[in-house]
Amino acid sequence: MLNAQAYFDRMSGHLPGDAATRASALAAAEKLGLPTRRQEAWHYTDLTRLLGMTADDRIDALDFSAINPLMAMFDDGELIDAPSAKGLTMQAFEVASVGDDAMRNYNAALAQGGLNAVIDAELARPLLITTSGINAMHLHHKIKLADGAKAVLVDNHMSAAYTNVRFDIALGESAELTFIRSQQAGHQVNASQVELARGAQFKSIALVSGGALARYEAQIKVRAEGAHAELHSAVLGRDKNHADFTYEIDHQAADTSSNTTAYNVLDDASRGVFQGRVIVRQDAQHVDAQMQTRAMMLSDGAEMNAKPELEIYADDVACAHGSAIGELDRDALFFLRARGLDAAAARNLLVTGFIEQVLAHIDDAPLADVFRALLAKKITAQFLKSEAA
Repeated sequence: MLNAQAYFDRMSGHLPGDAATRASALAAAEKLGLPTRRQEAWHYTDLTRLLGMTADDRIDALDFSAINPLMAMFDDGELIDAPSAKGLTMQAFEVASVGDDAMRNYNAALAQGGLNAVIDAELARPLLITTSGINAMHLHHKIKLADGAKAVLVDNHMSAAYTNVRFDIALGESAELTFIRSQQAGHQVNASQVELARGAQFKSIALVSGGALARYEAQIKVRAEGAHAELHSAVLGRDKNHADFTYEIDHQAADTSSNTTAYNVLDDASRGVFQGRVIVRQDAQHVDAQMQTRAMMLSDGAEMNAKPELEIYADDVACAHGSAIGELDRDALFFLRARGLDAAAARNLLVTGFIEQVLAHIDDAPLADVFRALLAKKITAQFLKSEAA
């Protein structure tokens, strides 16, 4: 991570937005300091240590030509290609207000830019944000969907550098957003704040196939009846990669629902973390909130930490959570070997089927195939490496 004060002093005249707000955010961030394991939300993630680690993860180009997306490209934090379409309005960048979270305050102080998009209709094509570059980046995206609007948003992280990314997302009544994120390398701290109005539908699919650090934090506020949130994640862990998903879903209204699933495949000395907290407020009756995490351990050195939580103040709800951690199914492996598959091919097939349970949540078939091809390549490469070892 870069020296924040030195970077701010050097870049303050070139960063967009209000300089005084940025200075206040930096002062607040420096006072709080980087998160440590003494903080419950960071108990399993030693940020200082992980930022000092490197990974040799390969970045594979993704072919999105079949879906012809609206493109927004950021290189080293600079927007070099802005999208334009009917139903999509781009607004000026706004500096975020100062808060009580150090990483978000660093983002507010140092963000080089980001999309500030208003969507007021159904976008005919997915909106694709691609982030690349070799230098540290801070990006702040604001996405607002008007009542009845629909969109697919893809965050394609292609940088091997340190990146602090923030998404502020607001869905109007009956709006629908599918949000897909992919990370192959680098150190990324990614925080999302999502607010759902009456009848809004939000679906998040996060795919981590590499990176020394992947920290995905989401705060979902389900504010009105009929709103529904889904958060699904898949991790392919190798070497000493560390992937941390920390979610809080706050049901503030009756007749709302959420579904959270996390699938981790962990090899070598990789580590997976899932912290999921569901809050059901006292007046939020008839809430259906489900949370499930599963991990497939491929080596003795891998580690999975799972902490699902339910905090319920209402008495008429259907809420449940569960966690399952285990090895490859030896019986299934034997069955496949008995039918002529070698060990690598058999493991490949079982891991692919495990991860497919997350990819199945991508409704756009051509888009799902893009990520299906990427993860197939990563899985095959990992097992070829294991065989060579």
